[in-house]
Amino acid sequence: MKSLHVLDIPKEMDDIDRKILIAVSANPRIQLRELAKRLGISRQAIYYRIQVLMRIGVIKGTMAGVSLPYLDAVPVAIFGVSKTASIDKTLDRLGESEFSRRADFAGGNFLYVVGFLREISELEGYVEFVKRVGEIPDPTIGIYSLDLGLMPDYSVNGGGRPKPQSYRDLSPLDLRIVVALKDDARRSTSEVAKMVGVSVKTVSRHLERMISEGSLEMSTPQDLSSAGDLFAVMHVTLREGADKAEVGSRLLSKHMFVDEYVRTFTNIPNLLIWVFWSDKMTEIRRAVREADEDEDVRAVMLNLVYLERIYTTTWRDRLPAVRTPPPGKARTRSLHPAPRT
Repeated sequence: MKSLHVLDIPKEMDDIDRKILIAVSANPRIQLRELAKRLGISRQAIYYRIQVLMRIGVIKGTMAGVSLPYLDAVPVAIFGVSKTASIDKTLDRLGESEFSRRADFAGGNFLYVVGFLREISELEGYVEFVKRVGEIPDPTIGIYSLDLGLMPDYSVNGGGRPKPQSYRDLSPLDLRIVVALKDDARRSTSEVAKMVGVSVKTVSRHLERMISEGSLEMSTPQDLSSAGDLFAVMHVTLREGADKAEVGSRLLSKHMFVDEYVRTFTNIPNLLIWVFWSDKMTEIRRAVREADEDEDVRAVMLNLVYLERIYTTTWRDRLPAVRTPPPGKARTRSLHPAPRT
């Protein structure tokens, strides 16, 4: 197979690269043969492209963890104009909280911070932390809504399929499998089997069950801006009484960006945020214009993100080291580690 040299690495992605990215976002464990069949190119070409995307920083690996819905956790977004004079230091300090998952700086020093909380009672303290460290004097606080069904196969910031009525408790073996996949969700079942000391068949059975019921969440952190694509965040304010799910579905179906998603908030009824990537400013301008012309839209604001940080040291990332709850004990609270002091 052709080795990777600096001269081999393209400066910009093409549409095949973008289709690879959306496929591995939806399923980090997707097989190369399936990708090759879907895209009509060889497995070697898929492998080479993925290696290049990793080398230039677009793909930042794959991760696995216990899903937020399983934990009854609360994903939140805190955003607003930051007064910081040192963006890198601010991003470093935001990662000191066990709740911070990611942070993005956009034009005009607009800062977005996404956090995972064990429970809603932790919101006030985390907001104060972000306000102080991020130097956001007047932030907007949004509690993610995860059950509108807008992106059922796209797990971003805790989103994805609606939460089932109940979950099967994760076993000690389940948690050992999560540990094995934590920093490499593409690790083969044979490798995982050796790490946890069971058969490949047993690992496959447990993996299939956790994935199908939604207790295992896998993700592929990405930075498409590293390859020249524009990272757009559109705030769409709706008219009173508008249906967020209907408007979000219209936006997603009308433009069909290769990589995009919509997020809404339980506590902000008239706001949805449309996130998408594009290599063409003409596409972005058309999306802004057409969103503004939608009969259910009252206002549109666009931000272009230029710097992103993903944190992998949240309380949720430490969970697999915690044993499963004893029989008869509450599953969600027992899996939560004690807060840091």
